[in-house]
This record gives sequence, structure tokens and C-alpha cells, in this order.
Amino acid sequence: MNGALLLGLISLVCVTDLALAFYFLRQANQAESVVGAAPKAGAIDPAAARRFARVLFMATPGMWLVVALLSFGIIPVGGIIPIKF
Repeated sequence: MNGALLLGLISLVCVTDLALAFYFLRQANQAESVVGAAPKAGAIDPAAARRFARVLFMATPGMWLVVALLSFGIIPVGGIIPIKF
């Protein structure tokens, strides 16, 4: 597999993960802003949503960094053609 293609696809996945993390964080903040209202059926738990968003915020850059190291050939792996300048 071409390293540039791999890095591009994983970058797209990372952007999607960050967008999803912002979505869950916004949902958690909205759920807490309606304090005193009766909970709706199927409503999310704000603490769980915030925890999931935090995990995504911390894991996404690490995943991208590992794939970037693989794509540039710093971590040599058979089957990936590294990006060369």
C-alpha cells in the first residue's frame, strides 16, 4: 500500500473522530444545561458522553502519529511503500 494513500485515509478517519468527539461534548453540555427538566427517554448520560469525547480527543492524535510514522518509513513495515521527498 502506498504510504500517502494510507496517511490520507487515516487523516480522514481522524478528522471524523474529532468531529464525533465535538458532537458528544456538545450533547453532554446540552444535557447538563437543562437542569431540573424531566429526563427524556433515550437521553444520553452527560458524564459518559464527556468521557467518550475525552477518549477520542486523546486517542486520535496518537493514532495519527503512529500511522504517520509508518507512512514515512520511520517505523519500517513490509507492504507499505514509504513517502519520500
